[in-house]
Parts: sequence; C-alpha cells; structure tokens
Amino acid sequence: MPARRKPARKAVARKAAPKKVAATKKAAPKRAAAAPAATPSAIGAMNHHLDYTTHDIEGVKRFYTHLLGFKKFNEDPKFNYLWIQTGHTSSLGFMPPMQNMGEPSPAKEPILYFMVKDVDRAYSNLSAKGVMFEGPPADMPWGHRVVKTSDPEGRAVMLATPKRQS
Repeated sequence: MPARRKPARKAVARKAAPKKVAATKKAAPKRAAAAPAATPSAIGAMNHHLDYTTHDIEGVKRFYTHLLGFKKFNEDPKFNYLWIQTGHTSSLGFMPPMQNMGEPSPAKEPILYFMVKDVDRAYSNLSAKGVMFEGPPADMPWGHRVVKTSDPEGRAVMLATPKRQS
C-alpha cells in the first residue's frame, strides 16, 4: 500500500517586524509613488471616451488592436459595437451608423493624439507592419516629437513623445 501524503500547507503571509534604522545609517531612498488615480473633472468625468461611426468595423479593429497594439477591447455583437481601452482613463468606441439615428457630421473630427514612450521606435515598428505615415517623426514648437497617420476611414492619428530637454 503506497504511503499517504500529507496535504500541502497553504503559505501564510506574515507581517515582518518593522526594521529599525540606526541613526548613523541612511535609510534606503523611497520609491517613486504610483500615478495618482484619475481626479474627477468639474462635471464629474473620470475618463475620456470618444465614439465614432464606422463603415469598416473589422478594419478599425485590426488597426487599433493589431497594428497599434491596444490589448483591452470588447465587442458587442448586438450593436456591432467595438470598445477599445487606450489608457487608464481613456477609450474609443466604434459602430456602424444606426437606422433612424442619422450619421453624425461634425464640423471637424478631433485628432486622436496618443502619447507614446518613444515616437521614433513606434514609427519604425509600425512602418514595418505596413502603417503608412505622412512623413517621419518631427519636432513641434509645442515640445512634442510627433508623427501622423490615419486609420482606415481617414481619421487623423498622431503619435507623440515629449522632446528631451537639452
């Protein structure tokens, strides 16, 4: 008869006793604090979301999730609605125009402006995936280095990185 094994004990987290720092020793430097949670705006908004109509939901989905790499997204088949999280407090939504709702025709659509860690690297990586840009990244007078592309339906998409101070 095989020997019976004891069930594994669950690890129990224990609080370590606070370490005392001698007066002659320097304490380790503090780590930078995590980014603060979003602060409500004057109207109580906690995030930024833009909704758009689209005639090419699959092309838009591929552009934002596959090419630009936004990993958090959701599709609602009832409305053929695509929701894409673009940051901690920002998202985009796309759906075909609905019958009897009309298609919005704003005077000017906003430019989608994404801050990225390294615009030159993003430009290089996305160009290799086939994303077409209006030109290479360029320094702008307002302190950003930017490059411009557009999504499958012509919405302007800017990628930007703050310029390094010399």
